[in-house]
Amino acid sequence: MSINRAVVALGAVAVVGVATLGFSIPFAVHQGKPVPNVAVTVGSTWTQIAPADKTCYNGGKALTTVQKTRCSAAVQKLLSSGKLRTVTIPSSNSNFAVNVDQIVADKGWYAGGENGSLVAPTKNAYAGNLPATPVLSSTSQSTGGTTLNSSGPVLVLMGDGSSASAPVYGEWLFQLKVKGS
Repeated sequence: MSINRAVVALGAVAVVGVATLGFSIPFAVHQGKPVPNVAVTVGSTWTQIAPADKTCYNGGKALTTVQKTRCSAAVQKLLSSGKLRTVTIPSSNSNFAVNVDQIVADKGWYAGGENGSLVAPTKNAYAGNLPATPVLSSTSQSTGGTTLNSSGPVLVLMGDGSSASAPVYGEWLFQLKVKGS
């Protein structure tokens, strides 16, 4: 009699599993293509970063002029509001790494901060041992002096970066911030 109960329980599990799979497949198809993320690693911790705004990724196609304008406005709004996804680093002398999804690596990508390029255009999915100091440094336009800030933004762009007119396929924005500041 206990064997029959086990068979019935196993049958019930199979029915629930088939029903769940039957619902999950159409749901997943309806959701469309997944949006690639950028992972930022500091030591043994990592943070997933989504595109800066819904207008900053176009399903793997180049952003249109309208999308670029809207994305740029969204990035500026994030920068001025200070509501950026934050990655905490132990000190201003810390290093960090950027790891992109394969779809981003296949099209090429590059990254920069306020003081210029951090990662030159590449098709590698990983760029590591990046110093935080260039991200945290700012140069005064009036005096030319350099200040080390407690935080700074990093913009990751999907595209080959071959020229200013080269297509951009997506933009991700995050902020490095020194712990305790």
